[in-house]
Amino acid sequence: MSETSSGLSKDTQALMAFEASKKSAGVAYLLWFFTGGFGGHRFYLGRTGSAVAQLILSLLGWVLLLAAGFGLLFLIPLGVWLLVDLFLIPGMIQDHNGNLMRRLDASATAHRSVSPVDELGKFAALRDQGAITEHEFQVQKARLLGTEPPVAPSVASA
Repeated sequence: MSETSSGLSKDTQALMAFEASKKSAGVAYLLWFFTGGFGGHRFYLGRTGSAVAQLILSLLGWVLLLAAGFGLLFLIPLGVWLLVDLFLIPGMIQDHNGNLMRRLDASATAHRSVSPVDELGKFAALRDQGAITEHEFQVQKARLLGTEPPVAPSVASA
């Protein structure tokens, strides 16, 4: 596993990023209770489009209720939507956290380096095919193992 400059592996960094970014059911329900009519819980869960729709329904409903008296046409559907959201919040949290985990896992997997053993095998295959010389193979082997590279062979004149 490769180490980063901070001394933490990519897997550890991904786990820490997940813990810092995951969503909580308790927070979502508190937001639903106190700011649900304005889409607060949906903004928190990253569902911005539907959160904006709830915000618009709420604002239109209250303005029209105070101004013209028919704002209930907007507030009643919003109330039904909020009751449905009461039961949808756990699934929304699970979806968000699952997507976050997949994204972070893919990121950590993409940054993993090839092992020295695999690289050495590739150089050995190139040597066996004649694509590189034995000396070039030994230099790469020393680089991968962190040892002193061999001295270049001297060319004898004929």
